[in-house]
Amino acid sequence: MNQILATSNATKAKTKKNRGAGPADIKTVVRVFAIIMLIFGIFMIGTGSYAIYKDNEAKNEATTKPVITETLNEDGTAIKLSVTHDKAIDRIEYSWNNGEVQTITGNGRRNIEIDIEIPGGTNILNVKAIDVQGQEISTDKEYTADDIINLSVSGSKLKITAENETEIAYMTYRWDEDEEQRIDINATTVDQEIDIPMGEHNLTVILVDVNNETITKEQKVKGVTKPTIDIGVDDAHEYYLITISDETGLERVEFTIRGEEKTVTVENGETELKYKLKLNDGDENRLEITAYNVDGIASDTQKVSASK
Repeated sequence: MNQILATSNATKAKTKKNRGAGPADIKTVVRVFAIIMLIFGIFMIGTGSYAIYKDNEAKNEATTKPVITETLNEDGTAIKLSVTHDKAIDRIEYSWNNGEVQTITGNGRRNIEIDIEIPGGTNILNVKAIDVQGQEISTDKEYTADDIINLSVSGSKLKITAENETEIAYMTYRWDEDEEQRIDINATTVDQEIDIPMGEHNLTVILVDVNNETITKEQKVKGVTKPTIDIGVDDAHEYYLITISDETGLERVEFTIRGEEKTVTVENGETELKYKLKLNDGDENRLEITAYNVDGIASDTQKVSASK
């Protein structure tokens, strides 16, 4: 009986002890939970700040562009073009006067330097640099170099003249993208005549001296034919029969007959004219004719004489 009571009392004591520990456990759980929430909050704030930083960093990185620098060489005949960037350069494109574009591939480089020869006269160099992210920058600058190459058009012919201090070994010329033609010079002066294809074309002339230095000139040239004049006499030998033609259109005709000068203005740019001029008795009937087309190109002057 005493053992049963003792066991009962021990159980009650143990139960009271367990009940007394309940509030402490709750407080501990609350503190742990609060610490966990605090750590989680700090982690979330840090993660968010880092994400914002990386996003801003990415945006700043995306807006950077290549840097283009152009420097003249000592004698002002060429430009050292330098493109630098903090990212890989995809390509560089450049042209003179918005003409034919030359492309330099970046191949992952961040610093590219090339030498560009300045053509004679005043020209604009157009440069564009593009990085691997598509960011690009463009520049347009005007350069002037001594122009020793002179071009003069006469109908369907073009005369190329030049004078250089150093002996010129040879010259080349090219119409548009046609095959390059070479002419040996071996002198300090150039005096060459070449045919001009009909219509407007881009001509590139390059002089190469004995030191392998080059001088280049690019120019648009319009090729036209001269008017043609055919003069005959009729079977009865009473009239000059004159035919004047030009495929681009005639503007005026100047002629002198027996010392008397006359000018005929052509209306509407006609491409062919026919005239009859009476021959006088007992006279040499000296005739001189020059025709001009709408481009201002003159024909070869024709001189004839005929007695009736």
